[in-house]
Amino acid sequence: MPRDDPDFERLGRLPPEEKVAIAIDLTRACLRSSIEGVKSKNPRIGDDELMEKLRERLEWVKRLRRGG
Repeated sequence: MPRDDPDFERLGRLPPEEKVAIAIDLTRACLRSSIEGVKSKNPRIGDDELMEKLRERLEWVKRLRRGG
């Protein structure tokens, strides 16, 4: 979002607790999306394997952000 976008300015004025709440909601949405993606590729996946696949995805994202 460009800094001159009105939404950027409005977000900047939110109280810290609202910013945290938004971040938590976005994180939950990302996790739900990842869970559904893993489940769609592995319909019979168990909870333990699901958690492992989610960890693998998160680690992949971390490596990607570090440039590796």
